[in-house]
Amino acid sequence: MEFEILDMSCGGCASAITRAVTGVDLAAKLDIDVTTKYVKVDSTLAPDRVLAAIEAAGFHPTLKA
Repeated sequence: MEFEILDMSCGGCASAITRAVTGVDLAAKLDIDVTTKYVKVDSTLAPDRVLAAIEAAGFHPTLKA
């Protein structure tokens, strides 16, 4: 699943997002591109659970189709 996170602006943001997602799924793999503001998540969780974890970290993700 892919998310656009417009308020992600630095490596610290990327680290916070990684911690948030791996906090709910230890096996999750993330590919984060701060420049394009896209995060690809490989997880067995439903997209809404991943979305909620990122939101709980203080970001505003949009799930991309």
